[in-house]
Amino acid sequence: MMAERAMRRADKRVDDGAWIADVLRSGQVIYLGLVTPEGDPYVVPMGYGYGDGAIFLHGANRGMKNDIIASNPRVSFNVAVGVELERGELGEDFSMKYRSVTGFGEIREITELGEKNAALAVLMRQYSGPHRDLTERNKDSVWVARIDIGRMTGKASGYPKPQAGS
Repeated sequence: MMAERAMRRADKRVDDGAWIADVLRSGQVIYLGLVTPEGDPYVVPMGYGYGDGAIFLHGANRGMKNDIIASNPRVSFNVAVGVELERGELGEDFSMKYRSVTGFGEIREITELGEKNAALAVLMRQYSGPHRDLTERNKDSVWVARIDIGRMTGKASGYPKPQAGS
């Protein structure tokens, strides 16, 4: 895994675990960063669910994303919430307001029926939607994966940061 580098704007950094979990539970889209076998970057937006200290994904069983993950399971990700453009009189007065989490980890496909259903339940809780378990007959109809998070940090711009020790 890549060594952690200092955040340029350390004043925006958030390491509070509860704050980070809140951002991940509030998001609707995760941007997944992958690297192709040829070394090209590839970013794909996906639906996701956050729970049990991991990120769960679902999608099509075939495609570029699946091929890339099969060759290199290392991923980066970003979730941003509360994104708003703050306008000013001049261009240099414009700013972006957001709360975000960026992290790194490894992705693992889930194939076992019980684990797949548990992951899909986390996904549906993310969107406050109904969940119906897959059966042995239709369990292969959807690709489900888990990102085991190696590290992540939060960043806040235009929003209050949690107080140290809270």
